[in-house]
Amino acid sequence: MAKETLLTKEGYEQKKAELERLEHRLYQEIPERLKEAKDHGGGDVRENREYLYLKQEQDMIEAEARALRELLETARVMTEEDFRADGVGIGSQAILQDIDTGEVATYTLVPPAEVDLLKNKIGVDSPVGQALQTYTKGKTLTVQTQGKKIKYKILGIERR
Repeated sequence: MAKETLLTKEGYEQKKAELERLEHRLYQEIPERLKEAKDHGGGDVRENREYLYLKQEQDMIEAEARALRELLETARVMTEEDFRADGVGIGSQAILQDIDTGEVATYTLVPPAEVDLLKNKIGVDSPVGQALQTYTKGKTLTVQTQGKKIKYKILGIERR
């Protein structure tokens, strides 16, 4: 049996929308472009670069869509009972200040399948996510990440 994947409702909807976008490309856009490339190449596709590139793109998108389908099939959308009311966990937002640089950032703790570092969504299983679950506002925590230690001061912790 496949391992269950926890997702927030927002995360589930985002993954579902991403799958729909990929399937649209896979079953509508790419076949049209393949037909055009085949027609432009005169029928022989072995040396048609555009056609070969599109086939590679199709294979990559198919693999990505397959992985998303599997993730959604094993997903369990979290309910209120899954969120920790007594501390930091999935759904918590932490406002952290890097002690060395003074830089302040807000991070949201999410299940591992929803990590998006560009949007400051960090996994509860990440070094920072794990450390936050044992500290409170005003405390300083030291986290070992990618070969260096970073010290953060916790300026605030909120529930979404």
